[in-house]
Amino acid sequence: MLGQTACVAETAPRLSDGVLVLDAFTLLDVAAQLAGEDEEHARRFGWYPEHSTEETVRTSILRWQEEWRSGGRTRTFAARDVHSGELVGGCEIRLRDQGIAEMSYWTFPPHRGRGLAARAVRLACEYAFSELAVERMELYVEPGNHASRAVARKAGFVEEGILRSQGVTLSGARRDMVVYSRLPSD
Repeated sequence: MLGQTACVAETAPRLSDGVLVLDAFTLLDVAAQLAGEDEEHARRFGWYPEHSTEETVRTSILRWQEEWRSGGRTRTFAARDVHSGELVGGCEIRLRDQGIAEMSYWTFPPHRGRGLAARAVRLACEYAFSELAVERMELYVEPGNHASRAVARKAGFVEEGILRSQGVTLSGARRDMVVYSRLPSD
């Protein structure tokens, strides 16, 4: 299953730590991404009570592929089991100005609690620091999202504080966020 879309695989790196592989999403991942999203995923990414559809996932994957091809400001990785190639989640780097980037990540329910998100975040950070000239990676996590906060700590991020009403859902609702950062020297 790895490397199924040659034109994307040429521009998106394949990163691995021996347990997890990060590479590009392909259209063959539409069903797995859609099946992996649950209510928790929709809540954390701010589109609940709406749910993804085959068309919205397909559109997202095509946009992610174009960002890789064009060297855009967003780099989205599929996270896969190194042995089976099964899609277990993903992570995204969003480049900002002045060497700062923001990251988000997700793991599908059957794969949560196994340390895969922290592995994905570490791999993506190493790539961002070495290949994208990122000098500061930031994460924004809701205060009550204890699992994601644990991922941040396991991936070497430092908690900096709570930003009141910093996050905005797709419906326009504001929410507090805890900001974490990681530097290349961490």
